[in-house]
Amino acid sequence: MKNTTTEAQLLLNQDVRVSLTSSAYWNCTGRVRSIMADGRTLEVDLDWARWPSPCPRVKTVLLDVTFVSEIRERTQYAQGEPDLGPIANSVVQAGK
Repeated sequence: MKNTTTEAQLLLNQDVRVSLTSSAYWNCTGRVRSIMADGRTLEVDLDWARWPSPCPRVKTVLLDVTFVSEIRERTQYAQGEPDLGPIANSVVQAGK
């Protein structure tokens, strides 16, 4: 059985940033609400406007999947494995 998950399907319900510099919505962020029938066009709610951002308060736009990029959490402060508590850590240590 072949898994044919597309990039657009991976972005569904994810936070994205418009990465096309020639777009009026460049650097705006929002959430992917749905995927159009062509499988490449995303319906994005641009809803996280912060002053002095050029983004509108709430606006729904249709963008090609190549014009957006996924927002990833910063890993700057990652210090290694998280502390899961004494019971979970004992289970984790036993498995090593």
